[in-house]
Amino acid sequence: MRSLAKFMSPLLAATCLAGANAASAKDDPELVQLEPSSSWNLDMGEHKCRIARLFGEGENKTIFMIDQWDPSKSAQWTVAGPALEKYRNGRDTSFEFSGGGDSGEFELLGSFFGEFGNAIQSSSGFVADEPDDDGEDEEPDYLANPRSLPALDAKGAAGIEWLTLTQRGRTPVRLKLGSLEAPLAAMNVCMEDLVEFWGFDLEEQRKVASPPEVTNMQKVAREVAERYPESALRRGAQADFHIRMTIDTQGQIENCVLLNQTAADNFELGGHPCTAFERYAKIEPARDKEGQPVRTYLANRIVYRIP
Repeated sequence: MRSLAKFMSPLLAATCLAGANAASAKDDPELVQLEPSSSWNLDMGEHKCRIARLFGEGENKTIFMIDQWDPSKSAQWTVAGPALEKYRNGRDTSFEFSGGGDSGEFELLGSFFGEFGNAIQSSSGFVADEPDDDGEDEEPDYLANPRSLPALDAKGAAGIEWLTLTQRGRTPVRLKLGSLEAPLAAMNVCMEDLVEFWGFDLEEQRKVASPPEVTNMQKVAREVAERYPESALRRGAQADFHIRMTIDTQGQIENCVLLNQTAADNFELGGHPCTAFERYAKIEPARDKEGQPVRTYLANRIVYRIP
């Protein structure tokens, strides 16, 4: 396995994205519009890729970030800044990426991001989905749509220029992103390098047709939920994190990593989410289109919410 340091220099050199100065526009009293105030900044860690850009100046400084923990057609995005101070937890909140971009509505679970203050998070593919005639509950057809090595639709995002956030009774906030083609392309390069850093061959991963499947996920989820630290429950702490496992050709877990933990930092070994997967999970290994097993990764997001 090559070291992480060897990935950084060529990756950053290939994805040095200049920050474009958005054209000035008349202020809309019913819309807070924020112009870019920095270039895009790409960061590759051991377990995830992040690209971020600053908007606004001084007291209005706001950050927009895109995070990925495994190759995917979607990513988590975050907006944090003073303009969101009055957005309220538990209320329906809408987002819209312009120029053929994705849009949607979700219940806001408010959070904070360092000096930027109030934060809004959601996940998206950024580009609007094609209409899907299949039933939501139908099993995926991996023969027709193999997993391969998923990636964000950078070319499809070329026309996206801004993101608008709205909540009833609050002033809408618009970030003038500039085209998302280059930032998403940079994320795709970063994720490919990260998969190699984890010890996988990219060409082999591109041959994966069906990903690993935990066939008793309900049982595993129940075991994970029941082992949430009592101290966190008492103080009402919630948690949102990712877990990534390496699954061998026999469906066995080679290793497991707990990532991005936002609360409840005192899991005991017996109640650790990785332990629950290692003890109870029954896993069908990944397979190529010929049905041969393939060693690969399996990522899950785990969210603890206090009722």
